[in-house]
Amino acid sequence: MTSADTVAPLAAVDAAAHAWGELADDQAAATMLSRVLAAVDVPGVSYADARLIEAEEVRLYSTLESGLDERIEHNLGVGVRVLFNGSWGFASVPIDDADDLTLAAHRALANARNADRVSDAYRTELPPMPAVSGRYATDVVLDPFAVSASTRQALLGDILSAASAPVEVVMAQAGLNAKRQHRHFANTEGSMQHQHLIESGAMALVNAVGNGTMQRRSFPNSFHGNTAQAGWEYVEGLRMVEEADRIGREAVELLTAPLAPQGTADVIIGPAQMALQIHESTGHALELDRILGDEANYAGTSFIGPDAVGTLRYGSEAVNITSDPTVPGTRGSFAFDDEGVPASRQPLISEGIIRNFLSTRDSAARIGVPSIGAARSDGWGYTPVCFATNVFLEPGSGSTEELQERLGNGYYIDDNRSWSIDERRHNFQFGTEVAYEVKDGVRGRLLRGFSYGGTTPEFWQSVEAVAGPEEFKAFGMPCGKGEPKQWGFLGHGASPTLVRNLRIGVDR
Repeated sequence: MTSADTVAPLAAVDAAAHAWGELADDQAAATMLSRVLAAVDVPGVSYADARLIEAEEVRLYSTLESGLDERIEHNLGVGVRVLFNGSWGFASVPIDDADDLTLAAHRALANARNADRVSDAYRTELPPMPAVSGRYATDVVLDPFAVSASTRQALLGDILSAASAPVEVVMAQAGLNAKRQHRHFANTEGSMQHQHLIESGAMALVNAVGNGTMQRRSFPNSFHGNTAQAGWEYVEGLRMVEEADRIGREAVELLTAPLAPQGTADVIIGPAQMALQIHESTGHALELDRILGDEANYAGTSFIGPDAVGTLRYGSEAVNITSDPTVPGTRGSFAFDDEGVPASRQPLISEGIIRNFLSTRDSAARIGVPSIGAARSDGWGYTPVCFATNVFLEPGSGSTEELQERLGNGYYIDDNRSWSIDERRHNFQFGTEVAYEVKDGVRGRLLRGFSYGGTTPEFWQSVEAVAGPEEFKAFGMPCGKGEPKQWGFLGHGASPTLVRNLRIGVDR
């Protein structure tokens, strides 16, 4: 596709039949986006943007009971936002024909005009932003879509065989996934951006039964495994077959492991569990739409107020939390958010004090600060909302072994089994798949049924130390938000973290 033939490749072609790569050409996409913006260039429109997105995803799961389930999805469409007299309008359409570009533009404009007539209660004045243009592409060694079906299926079979080797394993699942996207953005401020993203991931999960209990183990994370912004080389590096063998044996070992105690204890929390702790009690809690009360119906608000920056002690001095979509290879990595704001590394919490919120241009303007670039959408069919980006607990220093020596007596826990948090992101409880007793700094016997709980400020203010960067691990995670619900894909990471006086055994 070239800039001169924006109509022909799309004309009279059903979207479902489109071959992948319609939007691979940046110049062609730029011409199409310019056409959209020209259609809303009318009096009263102070701002408009358009997102032209093509996505293809393959998901393969295999279980002992059901065999192979393979799903391939491809979609191509455009989403348009228009700000007319301070009222937003949005429309999106799949692209079956080049005329759908102007159709989406006209619908968005009509929706903005209708909103303008309905209410004067809420008007948006979007501060101007300088035009920012550029291109970003995932660094890939092995294209996951070039891997043969036989190779993928053979790997799934080997993972299942290894995971289900013990007779006590009654359920085993293996999964592989890959996604590629062409995401193009333009706005009336002059920004023109092109992003080409590729993700790869894998998972293994087992359930073992015996001794009156059922125990679960997973790898590399309990939420659909782990996905990175990388090629098939990431999957190869996970060593899934060897790890599947390990979790199968550990699930069986848990069947006869002692039950974890109740009470209060000092605990080291491993990176996988910390990733979820960050997501639920920090990432969501610092989303400005929640703080302002805009996001309330689906998943609640936040206990944090809009005046917390620079004043609220959120955690101990060991707690430094950063938003950084610029980190390559992580699922939430990008160069521009879905409002065209350039990605940047931003401190959210420094030495325990809140320094920034995750924000969109609209929400940030309402408290008089610039957006840090957290407006994101689940493709062309959704308007961008404030989603947590890559949110990391910054490493401290030292090894896990040194952290255990500092702990003395307590527990090392990891890999989430269950979770619950209230609508203000304040009270929570979590259960983990594994816990290890630590005595005199040495990790010992395995325990089952470990759980802990507390309040968000109480937890983060009890953090005493974080292990060093050599122990840091990041996890790509899905997250649902908004009505209609859309999925955001992001990354969280941490090194093992020492927390004192944690309440344990809270979910019994």
